[in-house]
Amino acid sequence: MVSGILGISIAFVGAMVATAAYWLYYREQNERFLHLANRSFAIMGVGIVFSAILLYTNIFTHNFQLNYVYSYTSLRLSINYLISAFWAGQEGTFLLWLIFSTIYGIILIRSVARKQPLVIFFFMLIQTFLLLILLRKSPFAMIWHVHSDVPVGFTPVDGAGLNPLLENPWMVIHPPIMFLGYSSTAVAFAFALNALVKQDFFGWVKDVRPWVIFSTLSLGAGIILGGYWSYVTLGWGGYWAWDPVENASFVPWVFSAALLHGLIIQNRQKGLVKTNLFLAGLTFLSVLWGSFLTRSGVLQDFSVHSFGESDLNLYLTVFVVLFAGIFLYFYFRAFSRMKGFKFAEGIFSRETFILLGIMTLLVTGITVFIATSSPIYTRLLGNPSNVSINFYNTISIPIAILMLITMGLAPLLAWKVSQLRNVKTILGSALGALLITIVGIFLGLNHPLSIGLVFLALFNVFVNGRIAFTIIKHKPAKTGAYLAHIGVGLMIIGIITSSLYDKSEKVILPAGEVVKTQFGFDIKFVDFVKSPDGKDRVRLMVQKPDGSYEADPQFYYSDYTKSYMLSPHVNVSFIKDIYISPISYTPAPRHGGEQVQLFKHKTRKVGDLQLTFHQFIVGEHEAQSPMVVKADLTVDVDRDGKIEEYRVQPAMWMENSKLQSETVKVPGTEYEIQIEGLDANLGKITVAILSPLSDNEKQRDVLAIEVSEKPLISILWLGTII
Repeated sequence: MVSGILGISIAFVGAMVATAAYWLYYREQNERFLHLANRSFAIMGVGIVFSAILLYTNIFTHNFQLNYVYSYTSLRLSINYLISAFWAGQEGTFLLWLIFSTIYGIILIRSVARKQPLVIFFFMLIQTFLLLILLRKSPFAMIWHVHSDVPVGFTPVDGAGLNPLLENPWMVIHPPIMFLGYSSTAVAFAFALNALVKQDFFGWVKDVRPWVIFSTLSLGAGIILGGYWSYVTLGWGGYWAWDPVENASFVPWVFSAALLHGLIIQNRQKGLVKTNLFLAGLTFLSVLWGSFLTRSGVLQDFSVHSFGESDLNLYLTVFVVLFAGIFLYFYFRAFSRMKGFKFAEGIFSRETFILLGIMTLLVTGITVFIATSSPIYTRLLGNPSNVSINFYNTISIPIAILMLITMGLAPLLAWKVSQLRNVKTILGSALGALLITIVGIFLGLNHPLSIGLVFLALFNVFVNGRIAFTIIKHKPAKTGAYLAHIGVGLMIIGIITSSLYDKSEKVILPAGEVVKTQFGFDIKFVDFVKSPDGKDRVRLMVQKPDGSYEADPQFYYSDYTKSYMLSPHVNVSFIKDIYISPISYTPAPRHGGEQVQLFKHKTRKVGDLQLTFHQFIVGEHEAQSPMVVKADLTVDVDRDGKIEEYRVQPAMWMENSKLQSETVKVPGTEYEIQIEGLDANLGKITVAILSPLSDNEKQRDVLAIEVSEKPLISILWLGTII
């Protein structure tokens, strides 16, 4: 679409001019360059907003000639998923990134452009490269530009649709929040480069700290929403699988959190100058590297979230190398001049323990970064492979221990000197943590490592809770860090109880039969509940000693993925969640009965059924779907001398070089009819009459499910919110 490509092109030109003008203003300090830069930025912003509005217009008007609209939408999508289709593909996510960056740019222009134009220069350099990528892979490409076999001007009747996994309410809010965080890391990166070029290593701290808080908040919220989405949608029972795409968002958050703590020390004690500048660069560069990993296709065999193989590999590689090179050049050029003060005179000072926490986060991020990239460097050895989940789980144990120790003790230590304050708080917190841990042992806490972690987490909660309670009356704004540390402690408790102490059981449910589970409650498979959108649900009755409830996990076949899709039912309570996920469905065996040949306008009696074949109904053939042929039948059922007439239309079609047929139920009976063959020239069809097995054979439809109990997982979610 010419207008869309023109909008991005205008934005690209505006970004280039603005980037050059901000640089010239920095060099010449001529107001004309600043005015030119700001106007060019406005032109870029108008181009980006226009492109976004145009893309949404095409999505909502179902313009399937546009390849992006065809690839990620369909006529049946609700308005919520039409909104989220904007960021379902690579092109849309880059455009979303640009929209957020434009908003950040406006804030930066109003706050620092005149005094620190280099910040805007480096920020605009990133914008320019993102627009270059959109020019290479435009969301406004027509379908015949992408698919060579599609004739120019062809309009598909419907779109390919959205991946069923993305047809979820969390899809509407999770990606935007994640990209809110991704894009904001560029601001701290620009501030760090400005500090390195001007060799002003302390002036940037005050300006950048709110942005780092915002990045940490946004990335953390995105990760949490993604984990909860996985828990309630995918049906595997967990919330974090160390998937490479999950890690691509986790690593920047870890570096951002480390930077946030480092800025506290630099602001107060003038230390960690080199560390903080390095972390600011590393946070943004890890975002770029994660974008390369997830969008280049190198992870498509190792991640369910990764995009497929891409033609953007060269651009993404240059993106990473260019900005890594720029940062490293200025960082090492200024390295010898980056000198901070000696910020601690004793080992057991608050600075030392905060530094220990920062180093823990830094090592965590680097380790996960290297492990996630393993498919790249193992490919060079001939056999690309991914690091196992056990590796991540193993390294997370010492990390959790160090984090809990530093968060629990640092608030009780003095600045600069080795001095332990508030001994009463330490003793009281340790005693409280010990008592609750002992209660936990009596309730089933038995793994030695988990006992130690729960004790440390509770100690952390009590210490930070006591301090937060003390200062909240006088300085409520100062309680944020302590509340956040309480949240981390609760998270770790919830992770331990819900993962190490969860119980699962696979249950076979014959239709209509009540089955007792090992958890002390009964489950009955009632039937399937049909949904207008094709996402059928399984209807189950769960009968507990304190009452019963109905569970309705999703279980349906998706033409999009050519596989069964499932979504669990989660019964939430503070003590434990009951998690029910379907596994498989086996319909009851049926007698095939005799095959019957029917001719047009002829009637034939089979048992207590009388069948009349009227005509063939041939559907329209579309490029994206097979041609369906239906047989229009009347079925007369003899019910004790009373004839009841029903109209049914079994179907047959060719798919993947094989004949496929649909079984239709005769209303009011247990009979089903299926086409076995047809001859249009002779006006003849062959049908099979399917009937259930007799009662004495006790054959029923059977559903297999997995039932799990997740103890105290509510503490995990409470901790993430705090």
